[in-house]
Parts: sequence; structure tokens; C-alpha cells
Amino acid sequence: MNSYKEISYTLDLLIQQIAKVSTLVPQNGLTTGKIGIAILLYQYGKYRNDLKMTDYADILIELILQEMKQGVKRRFDDGLYGIVWGIHYLIKKGFVQADEDIFDEVDNIIFRENNKAYFFNDLGAEAEKALYIWNRFISVTSSTKSKWEQHIENCVNQFHKILILKYITYILPVFSCRTLIRFFHICQTFWKYDMFRQEIGVLYEELPEIVRISFKEEKSISEKYILATLINEIPTLEGCVSTVDLPQSMTLVDANNFYLTQWILDKKISIPKTVDKTILSIIKNHRRISGLINQLNSDNAALGNDAGGLAWVIMQWCINKDNMLTSSD
Repeated sequence: MNSYKEISYTLDLLIQQIAKVSTLVPQNGLTTGKIGIAILLYQYGKYRNDLKMTDYADILIELILQEMKQGVKRRFDDGLYGIVWGIHYLIKKGFVQADEDIFDEVDNIIFRENNKAYFFNDLGAEAEKALYIWNRFISVTSSTKSKWEQHIENCVNQFHKILILKYITYILPVFSCRTLIRFFHICQTFWKYDMFRQEIGVLYEELPEIVRISFKEEKSISEKYILATLINEIPTLEGCVSTVDLPQSMTLVDANNFYLTQWILDKKISIPKTVDKTILSIIKNHRRISGLINQLNSDNAALGNDAGGLAWVIMQWCINKDNMLTSSD
């Protein structure tokens, strides 16, 4: 069996098992629960023309909508921001049909409290909130645009409040690369649409040393690589950090980071060749694949776990390979 067929066959096995346990997954989050799995199953159903998987995904969406507002945290990967982002994504791609007002109550929950003074590690929370706000902004009707523009302005102001604390405490904050990736992505998105450029320019002037220290402290090779690639597109920060040398073989978590980040940011990120090598080496390890499939359950089926993450990675890999073959014909 050649590599493509082996990877494609493994994808089918993983998806079948994930679908069987999907309704039992306790969380609803984008990378930790049912909304991410629903997106995986919808995409697979379209890719393989498999209506059964689409039916599984429909059931998951019904469950999510019933549970969406029940004490869910305001976070992106495992909370309300990511759940609504995921539903918006499915509507945009035509997998799900829904009226815009289904989000009104969620919006009220998210914006019920006034902004508070944030501390260092809240940059991640504010960047995740900004991802949610931007997704809502680009989908709402023109009559409500001004309200969402105000929410965007509030986010930019919060970024300033968070970062200015370094002058008050004389302690330079350290952030995860994931936080900085999302922060810079959303700032660049606002910049691209000519929104709050002056304020964002001031923010960028405050960040070189924070970025260098945070980059040095980061353990994830893939997230360091993605951050360095993203920053080098920003003239005022170009050269602040250097793209790291990637090892010949990466972990499944690192390989998954590339594909998940590319999807969430809706941005073409160059996938290094070492990621392909990692996927192939995992697929060739038949004992590991058998173990993942045999032990697949409701606790490891989500996109951020080994089994769900591998399914997501190899489906993107297969779709990319098919597109390349089609374009070359």
C-alpha cells in the first residue's frame, strides 16, 4: 500500500471511531469538544460524500445548541468564543443553516459585564475575545456594524491597558507564543481593514523586548516557528526573532498546531516539509495507529487530542494532496 492510500485508509478508520463516540464527548469546545468534531465530520462527509457522517455532525450541533449557554467559559479553544466561532464557520461554509439572531443571547452573555482592569496573562483572553468579535463583525448586517466597531475599539484599548502595566510594575510580562500569535493576527487583521492603525502602531512599539523574552521561554517548536513567520510580516517587528530550525521529526502535537493554526487564523501558513515527514512516520507506525484506534474514546476524540488531532491533520493533508493533483491535471 502506497503512502497516500495508507494515510487515506487510516483517516477512514479514525473518523468512523470518532463518529461513534462523538455524542459522548463531555465538552463542546473547538479543540476540546463537540463543535470541533462536528466540523471534522462535516468536512469529511463532504470530502468522502458520506451522508452518514453529516448526520452524526447534525446531531452534535443540536446538542451544542441545547447546551451552549450553560455555564460555558469565555475562552476560544475550550469555551464560548470558539463554539460560536465554529457555528459561524459552519454557516459560512454552508454546512449549517441558522438565523443570525441565534447569537443574540450569547452576545448579551459575553458583553454583560463592563471591561475590568486586566493583568499580564489576560492578553490571551482579550485576544481570544477579539477573534470572536471580529468573526461577529464580518457576519452581521450593516445596521449593527457600528456596535461591533465599538467592541473592536474596546479590545484595542484593553490591549493598551494590559501592556502598559509593565511600566507600573517594572516587570516585563511573558506570554505564550499562542497568545502572541493570536494577538498579532487580530491586530494585523484590524490593520488590513484600516481600523485603529495609529493605536496598533503604538502597541507594536512596546512589544519587541516582550516578544524576544516570550519567544525564548516558549517550549513549543511549532508555535515558535509560526510566531516568527507571522512577526516577520510586520515591518516594525521584522527580525525581532528568527525562525527556529525544525527537527527532522516533530511530535503529533506540533504537526497539529500548524494545521489548526492555519485553519483558525484563516491564513495560509507554510507547512514545513518536516510536518509531512512526521505524518508519514506516524502512519507507518502500525502499532501506534492500532493503539490510537483501539483506545479511542470520548476523552481523546477532540481535535486537540491525539486521535482527533491526527484525524484532523491527515484529512487536511489528503485534501491538500488531492487539490495539488487536480491543479496539475
